[in-house]
Amino acid sequence: MEIIKTPLILKSLEQRVGCKIILEPKFKQAGSIEFENGRKFYFKNTSIDINNFGSAEVSRDKGYTRYFMNILGYPIPKGEIFFSDHWCTVNKSNNNIFAAVTYAQQLGFPLIVKPNNKSQGEDVYKVYDARQLFNVLKRLFKKHNIILLEEFIQGNDYRLVVLDNELVMAYQRLPIRLEGNGTNTIEELLSLRLEELRANGRHVSLLINDERIKERLKYFYKVTNDYVPKQYEEITLLDNANLSTGGTAVDVTSAINSGYVSTVIKLIKELGLRFAGVDLITDGNIKEPPLNLKFIEVNSSPGLSHYASLGKKYHRNVENLYIKIVTSLKNMV
Repeated sequence: MEIIKTPLILKSLEQRVGCKIILEPKFKQAGSIEFENGRKFYFKNTSIDINNFGSAEVSRDKGYTRYFMNILGYPIPKGEIFFSDHWCTVNKSNNNIFAAVTYAQQLGFPLIVKPNNKSQGEDVYKVYDARQLFNVLKRLFKKHNIILLEEFIQGNDYRLVVLDNELVMAYQRLPIRLEGNGTNTIEELLSLRLEELRANGRHVSLLINDERIKERLKYFYKVTNDYVPKQYEEITLLDNANLSTGGTAVDVTSAINSGYVSTVIKLIKELGLRFAGVDLITDGNIKEPPLNLKFIEVNSSPGLSHYASLGKKYHRNVENLYIKIVTSLKNMV
């Protein structure tokens, strides 16, 4: 299915919910929701007037979110925040690129490197040694002032979406994979896969020459993108399982163990949020009680457009979620 952005999904629901939704006409990324008594709520992209402003702002900062999850007793990966030279000067900090490399050598490789306040898998790298880390950090510090280094957690990647103490959606996220045919190179297979995704309406933020793919092929498979995978040979291109970078989703809402659900609902409540998506990794079976669970991120305005584009069932799930959100706003009036 074609990707339909959140504001357009909201607009399509106004008659079903009983409200008037006005979209800014030029870009259609911001709008207002008005009810019969004249009360209005506003939204921009996926940010809707449902969470407390302070709690939502904290959740947009990975470092602060990690701090509060940690002191609340929730298991998180080991990690630390590091700054660009400019930000080190501003904050009178020594947590610069050299401190990051030293910390990484103490923590151990591989590890995950990502911007502190970005989403959808943007600029997320898995690095395998100090030389690669230094080069990645030099590249990222040209774009971002704050970078998070985290230990790499092996396991299955899930997102749970909660609204008002209720699990409304849960799905496993799988990174983009290719299957060899014994004829085409990895680069050719990826080109075909991206064409297929875009033909199906998925606007994937992934390029054929993405440095992260080159690095993973080099360190994990010991090949380049000119390699021709054997028939049925699977090649995983990224460790990052975000849907916006070509990943896929498997719905587990009806199968997930209640232990995960109750823990995530408790976390969201303690962070002062009503609506959020929680990303976690576990090496256990999602149908069984939590095992070796690590909380990765909390998103107070989770983007679900890519999830909705995976098929009619998924789109309907997202529609039902936004109906609940707008109805809850209506009941606040």
